[in-house]
Amino acid sequence: MAKGFSEEERSFINEQLLNSAEECWSIYGLRKTTVDELVNRVGISKGAFYLFYPSKELLFFKVLERIDERIKSKMLENAQNSNKEPKQIFTSTVHEIFLEIQKNPWLLGLQNGDYDQIIKKLPKEEIAQHLKKDEEGIARLLMYLNIDCDSGFAASALKGIFLTLLHRNEIGDHYNQVVQLFIQSLADHLFERE
Repeated sequence: MAKGFSEEERSFINEQLLNSAEECWSIYGLRKTTVDELVNRVGISKGAFYLFYPSKELLFFKVLERIDERIKSKMLENAQNSNKEPKQIFTSTVHEIFLEIQKNPWLLGLQNGDYDQIIKKLPKEEIAQHLKKDEEGIARLLMYLNIDCDSGFAASALKGIFLTLLHRNEIGDHYNQVVQLFIQSLADHLFERE
């Protein structure tokens, strides 16, 4: 990957880039965060940045993936630590994660077009790999709850629910009730199949 860096240095620099990008995203937003800002924070040259990431958007996409993985891990951990019935575990876990996502400052940027800016500059294989990871994360939760259904369908349905965050203002005053309805409807559908 990066020429002139040891494997240990590459790993450290990459972690610093991800941390800096996440922090800058919450402070400045995606558009106002420059590669210059990122390399200054990490202490590398601009040329070295491009040895790690061909674009700022790919770095921010990796930040999104990292946050996404934290959320999925928390989702599974919450499910495993619950003593509720599986359907209740599913609905409460999805709702808790939904609330957690709303607390993250980077979400505001997603609502203002950052998501579209990132996606349109990504290679198709990156997007396909991300969608596969989405499905695998949901499949772990479904397996734990012993729900026998197409994990691709469940992942797509959950993605549809979470994407409502990008249109919260258009949905209006009943947004939280609408999301609860979507989550409950999905749970009803998944659990009636058993």
